[in-house]
Amino acid sequence: MINAIRADLYRLFHTKGFYITQVLLILFVVISILAQATGTVGVQSDETTELQSLVNHWDSYRTFIAFSSMASFLVYFCLPLLVMIVGYDFVHQSYKNQLASGVSRFQYLGSKYVIFSVVAALQFIFYYTSAFFTAAAANGIGSMPDHFWVNALQTIGIQFIAFQSLFMIGLCILVITFSNISSIISIIIIPLVMNVLYAVFNRQWLTYFDFQTGINQAWLRDIPDFSWFTFLICNIAVILIMAVTTHQVFRYKNL
Repeated sequence: MINAIRADLYRLFHTKGFYITQVLLILFVVISILAQATGTVGVQSDETTELQSLVNHWDSYRTFIAFSSMASFLVYFCLPLLVMIVGYDFVHQSYKNQLASGVSRFQYLGSKYVIFSVVAALQFIFYYTSAFFTAAAANGIGSMPDHFWVNALQTIGIQFIAFQSLFMIGLCILVITFSNISSIISIIIIPLVMNVLYAVFNRQWLTYFDFQTGINQAWLRDIPDFSWFTFLICNIAVILIMAVTTHQVFRYKNL
């Protein structure tokens, strides 16, 4: 399993698409800061709009807060990484080489998940650190709000778990269909479907499965009729259920 992880990382870091993705992420950060522009993907909630309106000066700390409300863009920057790390092997059936060498199906999936999770975590770190230091160079560091770093760590933790929930669903669909397109479409469509369902049925429990909105609102600690603890429990449950389903499908799939 360790050798499989090392081989996949070697291939990833020697793929042009990986570096193109990083350059695009840097351009997104720099342009947003220089233009002092905020935005979100999909339906923008009142809480996210209010959070973005509080950022009236783009120093390092306030830029960090502003970028927490735009973190759902990371979903789209990580889609190519999912294809490069996992999707490529399934579409081209190169997984057979590793399975033939003695790697079990559980070890194979586990290595892929570990690699993607680590790379995704690095994307979060890269996103926030580049925003912080770019804003410092452009507008100064500024004064640190109370409990800033505690809130920052909590925010990134919530966002990463919600991010993993969404991509675990995409991974499950990828294993079922062996199609990058189906996986990518599911990751893009699911947040939109959750927004539509909530707008139509207005059921509070649906908000706990609204991954994209949860990512954008993670900095806020006081949202009416909403519990971050419940949100995390629901997201962790999705991760575990999708992980077990993915393993069972791959375990019994005729390869």
